[in-house]
Amino acid sequence: MTGALVVSILTNIHLYIVSKQLHDELSELRLKEFEMHGYIYYLPGFPFENETREHAPTLWSKVKDFDEAKSVVSEKNFSVIVYMHPYQVGLFNPSTAEWIVIVSSIPEMTNEVKVAIFRLDYQTCDVKKAYGFGYPVADELTLEEGIAVITEEMTRDPIGSKNPVISERVKLLGGNYVYSYSPTDFGGTVIVNKYARIAIFYATTVWLGTGGLFIPED
Repeated sequence: MTGALVVSILTNIHLYIVSKQLHDELSELRLKEFEMHGYIYYLPGFPFENETREHAPTLWSKVKDFDEAKSVVSEKNFSVIVYMHPYQVGLFNPSTAEWIVIVSSIPEMTNEVKVAIFRLDYQTCDVKKAYGFGYPVADELTLEEGIAVITEEMTRDPIGSKNPVISERVKLLGGNYVYSYSPTDFGGTVIVNKYARIAIFYATTVWLGTGGLFIPED
């Protein structure tokens, strides 16, 4: 083995080690950053928790450098929700499912709530569409007021749940009330920002069918 070949092999090994170290450091940084600001949400009663928890830091890294996300993060105090929305259950169809990442500011010294929403392909994790919104800060919603907004939004789905919202199932995640009603036939997930007093996400799930996206408008 020639000296040049040995040097080449050692150089490639060194580059591999450095590359792996950088990758590991970036992965750890993404995890720590998400742990500081992030929440995971998954459809109750379905086996999506572990998968969502595993993918959340990577999904955050996929969207954090978009202008829509940077605008929210510039407010310093913000939260991130990662959620996998299955438009179809019963026979789960991965081609129709989407990862949803919602970044929302928590207003302290400003009079605006900034929100960024990202829809990512479930299988590739590529960003399909990004949305950016700004809402005036209003009086914070109580749980009861949040349920009233959720109930009103659920009327958008004419064949959806006619059952009342179950308050115990409403989760408060980083300034957002999150609620899912079970897709035994027709279900959905509604997310309401308590600082803006408005629904920022609503999508439906259909058993052996395909749900739709109501908010944000496609």
